[in-house]
Amino acid sequence: MLDASQHWTLFGYDLRRALHYVRAGWSDFLWGDESPVLPAVDEVVLAHTADGGTRYLRAGKPVDAPAAGAALSEAVILPERLVLARTLQLPLAAEADLDAVVALEVSASSPFPDADTCAGWRIVERGEQTMEIILVVSSRSAVMTHIAGQFDCHDVEAYEVWAEAGGRLVMLEGFGEAARRGRNRRRLGRMLATVGYCMALLVAISAVAAGAKYLELEQARETQERVQRNAGDAVTLRESLATSRRMLDTAEELLAQYPSPYRELQRIAALLGDDTWVAMAEVRGHEIRLEGQAVNASAVMQQLLEEPAYASVESPSAFKKVRSGLERFTLDLTLSTAGGAE
Repeated sequence: MLDASQHWTLFGYDLRRALHYVRAGWSDFLWGDESPVLPAVDEVVLAHTADGGTRYLRAGKPVDAPAAGAALSEAVILPERLVLARTLQLPLAAEADLDAVVALEVSASSPFPDADTCAGWRIVERGEQTMEIILVVSSRSAVMTHIAGQFDCHDVEAYEVWAEAGGRLVMLEGFGEAARRGRNRRRLGRMLATVGYCMALLVAISAVAAGAKYLELEQARETQERVQRNAGDAVTLRESLATSRRMLDTAEELLAQYPSPYRELQRIAALLGDDTWVAMAEVRGHEIRLEGQAVNASAVMQQLLEEPAYASVESPSAFKKVRSGLERFTLDLTLSTAGGAE
């Protein structure tokens, strides 16, 4: 029967300790031996060797001498006679709990009392399934005796303590490294605050630029709408003018095709005398038919023929004398173009 705890295990990792794994990963990323961040925030350490020489270290690696006046932490590199070193092979799954695993190994292998034991470790190599760790152990009292003899100092936190094993430098915990680590954390905090400020400033600048572009877009949209409204009014007015023009052209064409009957009647009344009576006048475009009676119908026809406004004057039927003694006539008049347009 399966253990209930197996439901919280994935690829050999206990999911109930996910937060612990995340914290361990971030700690290794920020402060581990292979951290890409630590060299940028760590300060240079002036390390005094057992033979009286000096070395400069940053993030546990040798570096060139810093510029004059730079603030330095000081450290002591222990001689080999004060250090016990051994190599450990541990599974990769134990990486998240290395501090606890190494503490158990130190407690089991140290020849010194627990209160007098100081130790440090460093990952040397990672394989596919295991990793190699260098572990150094020393006596705290022997370390302080060495520091007092070399520097006449009895302050545990005055110097950092390092040891060299297998060509690698390993820092022993519990001495003056806490002050440097605190400064590193504050320096990292300032860097993160600066990055956060720059990001916030970039966001603010982007927001202001976006807001300005939005206002410009709104202004352009309003201008476009106003232009469209004005253009719509102009188009409507132009269409109205075009319609009016077409109506005027149509009216002119109608006037050209169909002369004013009132004007033609005025012309006929002015031409004919009082002895001529018009019974009917029919205007059909440029053709006018007159029916009436006159003392001399031939004279009436001659008078109309002499009028330039008429292109022709014809009588479709013969003149007839009626009882009143007057002659009845029917005349077809054709208007000339110039005469009809007057």
